Amino acid sequence: MLYNPFEQVTKSSFRALVESGYADFVLQRFEWPDVKEKTGFLLTPNDDKEAADQHAHQLGAKEGRALQLPQDTDKIESLLETGSGYRIFLNRIKEENWDKRMLKLYEKNIVNYLRTKTRFQRKNPIDILFSLEYGRVVATITDGQTQKKVFAIEILR
Repeated sequence: MLYNPFEQVTKSSFRALVESGYADFVLQRFEWPDVKEKTGFLLTPNDDKEAADQHAHQLGAKEGRALQLPQDTDKIESLLETGSGYRIFLNRIKEENWDKRMLKLYEKNIVNYLRTKTRFQRKNPIDILFSLEYGRVVATITDGQTQKKVFAIEILR
């Protein structure tokens, strides 16, 4: 079973964000095991233009950008059209224990990653902490001595 901790944005949920006062957003590429490559986006509502610009500045050149309403409304709405082939997710975690659920549901992928792409030893206790950094899910892996930070998508594939 694939698990995605983010809520998918619909036209009505986007309208609700706008009606609640949001006018500054960051729209960035989103990769996840259940999202077809190059069709996923993560939408982050920001309190003001400065916060949106700061978030967008942390992203790679073609990873995402700040959008401001009303001038960029159609850019977001066109991605939300039925049949567009795109999916937008809201940069908010939909449940409290999402990180524990990810560890459980993606356990085989995580073990495979640890065995093939790291030097962590099987006998050492390993902790994995998932967090959000500028719209990216990041995994921090540690055995008490060594720490490694990777984008979660690298582990979950």
